[in-house]
Amino acid sequence: MPPKQQQVVSVIKDEEQFLNLISSENKKLVLLDVHPDWCGPCEMMNPTYKTLQTSIDDFEKRVDIYTLGYSKIVTYKHDKFNREPTSKPRFVFYQEGRLVDEVQGADIPAIIERVYKYLPMVY
Repeated sequence: MPPKQQQVVSVIKDEEQFLNLISSENKKLVLLDVHPDWCGPCEMMNPTYKTLQTSIDDFEKRVDIYTLGYSKIVTYKHDKFNREPTSKPRFVFYQEGRLVDEVQGADIPAIIERVYKYLPMVY
């Protein structure tokens, strides 16, 4: 029986978790699916996330993928996005506490390209 894979995408539960993810102490690449609250996370991305999980060595040690509704950014008093919410999801990439890139809309090739571009070495 093959080993069970962990869930690829997690929901950010609170401000402390969010701040820990985007902290300079977190050495993983953080891919954050920021979406309108009424829309929910971009479900069409799940197969892409699963593919990344199976194709990247030590994925769990190198990449975190989370979802977050736009209203939580306001709740968490975090303004690194500097953009008004839209009906499109935004995929935001953090590395060691810095916002390094983003993709507007579910542009799967662009998201995959950014993951590999910013993928850290195994720690």
